[in-house]
Amino acid sequence: MIANDTVLPSAEMLFERAACGLLVTSRDGTILRVNQTFCKWMGYTPHELVGQKRIQDLLTMGGRIFHQTHWAPLLQMQGSVAEVKLDLIQKSGPTVPVILNAVRHEYSSGIYHELAVFIAEDRHKYEREHVQARKRAEELLTQQLEAQQALTLAKARLRIALESAQLFVWDVDPLTYERRYEDEVAMLLGLPAPQTITAEQYEACIEPEDRAQEQAAFSRALISAHESYRCVYRLNGMDGVQRTVSSSGHSVFDQNGKLSQFVGVLQDISELTRQRAEAEDRALFAEQMIGIVSHDLRNPLSAIRMGAHLLERSQLTPKQVRILEHINQSTDRAQRLITDLLDFTVARVGQGITVSRQPIELHNLVSASVAELRLAFPDHRLEHHYSGQGDCIADGDRLVQLIGNLVANAVAYGVVDQAILVSSHIEHGAFVISVHNHGKPIEATVLPHLFEPMSRGDSGENKARSVGLGLFIVREIVRAHGGSIAVTSTEEAGTLFTATFPRGLEATNFQES
Repeated sequence: MIANDTVLPSAEMLFERAACGLLVTSRDGTILRVNQTFCKWMGYTPHELVGQKRIQDLLTMGGRIFHQTHWAPLLQMQGSVAEVKLDLIQKSGPTVPVILNAVRHEYSSGIYHELAVFIAEDRHKYEREHVQARKRAEELLTQQLEAQQALTLAKARLRIALESAQLFVWDVDPLTYERRYEDEVAMLLGLPAPQTITAEQYEACIEPEDRAQEQAAFSRALISAHESYRCVYRLNGMDGVQRTVSSSGHSVFDQNGKLSQFVGVLQDISELTRQRAEAEDRALFAEQMIGIVSHDLRNPLSAIRMGAHLLERSQLTPKQVRILEHINQSTDRAQRLITDLLDFTVARVGQGITVSRQPIELHNLVSASVAELRLAFPDHRLEHHYSGQGDCIADGDRLVQLIGNLVANAVAYGVVDQAILVSSHIEHGAFVISVHNHGKPIEATVLPHLFEPMSRGDSGENKARSVGLGLFIVREIVRAHGGSIAVTSTEEAGTLFTATFPRGLEATNFQES
């Protein structure tokens, strides 16, 4: 109950200073009355609004469409509209979000719309944050689901990989340091799998001579995060078979330096060990054969060449001169074949062709090589084109051998009436040697195997076309330099071999002048 002497604000004052904007409009939206609160929010005076503007004039384009399609029809049908969120345009230009309630009243003087407007900036901000938070939550949920799916897929792939590679997993209890083996490890012990294998069972099967080194490697890995566990030992199975096992693992320590996890794998490498031993035996035999070939074939050829040189000093008939030329050509060819055979053998043994890199003048070296090849192939026209400047680091003798093999290939399978083009090009970090000839193209079925030894391809009428040791050695020379070799062959453009090499200046601290 209010005391009689209490003076309350008048109804007019309450209207003008209400906590919300209050408006009265006609049916067409013309503002007939507005309070000070609304005018203050919008930046207008009452005289600028009353009778001068419609409520639609203060709406954005989207708000006007909503007024026409929803607001006005709803007021007409149900007499009120509640909690409508719209943007109103202030006099200065910015928009302000509002919540609007409207009621349609009919009086004796006509039909009027009474509006109450509430500023919704805080609510708008909250709704935006809520929408953003929900969007982030949905994104995180999606990421989590994708991560779970990826983890499941990774586990499946890991299991397939382990089974395919015949790898067996084991780990360590971080509290007791006891080893735990998966049930499939029973196979390594010659037992039916799967079945549980204890640490004692497994250790008892390790060859006694190997136990000390295995235990030492394991102990080091348990005390240091920088020490990986790797050990190869023999395992005496219950089936009487001794297997060679490769065991490896890695420790994970917490921030206090305590072991938190240790995971390892086991692999039966018995067959691999046997094959490696056989390969070493074969390699040793091949190396011995290389020495035999070098001694037993090169020495007789040297004697033949020396005898031919001595005969050249004598008075010879033209027929004898021609015979000596044939002898020299044959010995040169035999010498090249022996060199190719030795390079092929060294490459196949696994050591690879050796190179001795030195600073070279590339264009001069290629030019000299082409000059020598012109003498060897007088019936063919050889041209040398070059571009770029600077020194390179490479094995000059091997490059000459490479050019000789590629040119010999071009001579054998190219046409006589068109030139064989040898190009050398120097770029910033690489240099290129290429040999081009015209003739029947290399068949597409031959290209993938072109640089393999002893491969032969049929090229139309030329049944003698071959890709023997020469191109194989070319590839090995390029590989030994860390480069790459490519070939293209078409009827129109001819056949082009392109060998690309790193200049190697950084590796040797050799500065280009």
